[in-house]
Amino acid sequence: MVKLSIAKILQIALKAGRVTRKYPSEQPLLTPEFRGAIRIDPTKCWGCGACVRVCPPNALTLTPKDKVATLEYFVGRCIFCGMCAEVCPANAITVTKEFELSSTSIEDLKSGVVHRLVRCSSCGELIWTEAELRATVKSSPISEEYITLCPKCRKLKFGKAAMLGRGGSSE
Repeated sequence: MVKLSIAKILQIALKAGRVTRKYPSEQPLLTPEFRGAIRIDPTKCWGCGACVRVCPPNALTLTPKDKVATLEYFVGRCIFCGMCAEVCPANAITVTKEFELSSTSIEDLKSGVVHRLVRCSSCGELIWTEAELRATVKSSPISEEYITLCPKCRKLKFGKAAMLGRGGSSE
């Protein structure tokens, strides 16, 4: 280990000059890799919950209540890892460069997206959000008569149809 004298350290510091920025009068140095708070686009979000499942500090929660499910983002818990944006199938989450996030109210640190829920057309169980249903209908090989059924009812209906030899329709 090399020991430097105070005079040597002072000489190096004077040669390097000032290396910090006078924030907030000067803009901070934000590299392209910098990650700040996330932003959720409510027009793109399906409410599938993929982001909630991968969020290490549980900054994202999906809470179903009555006929709606609320995806809530609490920036006070966020570690700005960006995993939610990576897994979002709808590309609804973007990582911003926003870092000035202090507030005097905890409610200012929360934002959310509200989704209407769809119930199974047979048994009434909550199955998914309307937005996720629309996205699935566009890209799924599942027949539209099965799309509003929960997995259990879908299996029963398809089983009955197969037994009747109709190959997909039990009516």
